[in-house]
Amino acid sequence: QQLMNERRRQPERCDEFFKRRPNPHPEDLGILVGDFNATEEYLPDGPMHGYFKCGIANSPGVLEDAQAAGIGSEAELEEHFKAYMVSPFKALRDQGWTFAYGDEIGITSAFGHLIDHMALSRPVP
Repeated sequence: QQLMNERRRQPERCDEFFKRRPNPHPEDLGILVGDFNATEEYLPDGPMHGYFKCGIANSPGVLEDAQAAGIGSEAELEEHFKAYMVSPFKALRDQGWTFAYGDEIGITSAFGHLIDHMALSRPVP
């Protein structure tokens, strides 16, 4: 839960900086570009689910932390993982940001999905 909150706060802090920076102009455009290590949508048969099954669900450290947090089932653990993975997208969309592109640009990771994204503070025609 703490990691999900931190992952969400990172783009929120960028948005806060952009909105409070000195001498803003109405035509200014904020652009965040980077490897989010996630797709915007978490699909039950998608790549992030595969990552969860392969690298998270059976990790001794993750399972120990989950037990300490009172997470009792793999399904509940996956819901927490899902919230963590999509949190930066949700944070940016909640602040009115848009994404310049989606899956139409193709694969940007060795695992076969789009993980590199460009978020914009406002739509650009």
